[in-house]
Amino acid sequence: MFNFTESFLLFLFQVASGGLFALAATPFNELDRAFYKSTAGVLYVIGLFALWGKTRLYFSGPSIGEPLPTAEILIHALFMLAFTCYLLSLWGERQVFRARSFALALMSGLVGLILSSERFHQAPLFSFETLLLPISFFLSALLLGSVTVGMLLGHWYLIDTGQTLDPFVQIYRFFVFTLIAQCLLLALSPLILYFVGFPGTQKSLEATWEKHSTLVITRLLAGQVGPLILSFMIWRTLQIPHTMAATGLFYIALLGVFVGEILSRQILTLTALPF
Repeated sequence: MFNFTESFLLFLFQVASGGLFALAATPFNELDRAFYKSTAGVLYVIGLFALWGKTRLYFSGPSIGEPLPTAEILIHALFMLAFTCYLLSLWGERQVFRARSFALALMSGLVGLILSSERFHQAPLFSFETLLLPISFFLSALLLGSVTVGMLLGHWYLIDTGQTLDPFVQIYRFFVFTLIAQCLLLALSPLILYFVGFPGTQKSLEATWEKHSTLVITRLLAGQVGPLILSFMIWRTLQIPHTMAATGLFYIALLGVFVGEILSRQILTLTALPF
């Protein structure tokens, strides 16, 4: 069993890093820079809490658990340093510096997710699990980031009432694509793990369904089924169009995704399986 604190800090890091990937999917030339200042500021605070918690774990004693690997701490610190540079660049006109710091934040965030996946990896290096965990962590980050940025972008339409609907539709499509991709992964990975996975993983799958089936079902209903239904409702609302109602639905979808992903971290803590 892993420490839930560590898996929850992973959740926070996924929101921050995935949020930057979602920002990369928005049209920079069509949205006011103030939107990026406010949205990046929210993601930055979340990432800062994640780094602070990981640093506490890194320097903690044996009572908390095994210290985090130095490489993971360093890459997360690099992510926040690059994020800091990007955030500061939004108040200036140095576009090359902004682009490079943003790209470095994206790359270091991706590497940080890969290193974090190694922390929960129990199968041999050459196994399906070695590939599955980073992909699962990355898709979770994209989903968390896209639903967060989508909700914040919807609130921006309450400020900039003359904004075209294209940016909202673009981030909505990014959210839906990520949600469908994660649903497909969650549907296929248990079957693949059961038939070609490490023997220890197969036992974990059986134990998970026997002991934690309610937790798994609740996670799927809250984090997958509910947001899928809401995504259809958001699309119908955007066709009216009614951005305020779509923003409210995005907020409910955010709650569902967040609850589902937090339950997923609990399952990861108990079983080391990326559900």
